Amino acid sequence: MPKAVQYSANSVIYFSGDFDARVFLLHSGHIALNSLDIETGAQVTEYIKTGEFFGVKSALGNYPREESAMVLTDSLVYTFSVAEFEDFAQKNTRIILQMLKVFSRQLRNVHHQLESLMDSKQQTNNEDGLFTVATAFYKSQHYQAAAQVAARYRALYPAGKHLAAIGPIITNSAQMAGRSFGEARQPGDAAGNPSSQPSGAAHPPATGPIQPAPLDEASLDLSFQLAEDLAKQEKWADAYKQYHTIIEMKQGTKVEASYLGAARCLYKQSEFVRCIQLGTSFITQFPKSLKLAEILMFLGLCYQGMDRPDKALPFYDKALMMAGPLLVPKIKELQAACEGAIHA
Repeated sequence: MPKAVQYSANSVIYFSGDFDARVFLLHSGHIALNSLDIETGAQVTEYIKTGEFFGVKSALGNYPREESAMVLTDSLVYTFSVAEFEDFAQKNTRIILQMLKVFSRQLRNVHHQLESLMDSKQQTNNEDGLFTVATAFYKSQHYQAAAQVAARYRALYPAGKHLAAIGPIITNSAQMAGRSFGEARQPGDAAGNPSSQPSGAAHPPATGPIQPAPLDEASLDLSFQLAEDLAKQEKWADAYKQYHTIIEMKQGTKVEASYLGAARCLYKQSEFVRCIQLGTSFITQFPKSLKLAEILMFLGLCYQGMDRPDKALPFYDKALMMAGPLLVPKIKELQAACEGAIHA
């Protein structure tokens, strides 16, 4: 039976890139789906109407979420397993027709964007183009293709300008092989061996989220260094994805630092709600962390960015109690700004 789940405002149902075998139906409230336009890279927001399903394609297709589901106001959502949704849809043919219309429209939009990209007059050199392709495959979790293209880049450009970023892509992709779209290993498969099914064969839906294969400490260090380098270049979205890869692994010595890096990336992109969600998760998991003061400061910065100095101030007060001497002046400056805004 579907389950009724109450989500509070400013929470997140799932993030882009998550594996989740659930389908959702909005009963009441307001939910927004945020994704990236493949043509422009700009954020696209779609608002879910009451009575609409969402999260259908990725759940049925057993691939990562293509969008993030953000809760704008207190909302009641019904969650279906894949089997429950399929049973429900078979008994309600109107839903199948509605889904076909939606999918058809989305496919036309994607086709239009791809045509526009193919017709683009903008030129790029071969080295940059090859690196872009490898990065795109890696970000979309097509790890086998990413490894192949990255290896080709290293062979053609042994002293290339993107060599530092290519290394982690090759290492991580090798570790994650078999986890890309439609290539999840089935129970009984030998680790590291290709699937016995033909490459075009469809796999049965998974019964739960598929977790990435563990990485060794050296690979995690490489991913973290890549994230740090991207952050120094202020490539916040790319850096966030690298940090989030380490966070999802939940292993190694860089997890706490990756939370902090990811929070900074989200704040720099004015993704205040997601940053608050991430920071709250960190506090729950690492209540005694030495990085707690910095996380609390970012939570305050997010509320300050949302024009809520009254909510930001308690976070700054708590952060000040835990902060080291280098962080204290910054927090005091933020405190003063909030107090001034409150009493203005």
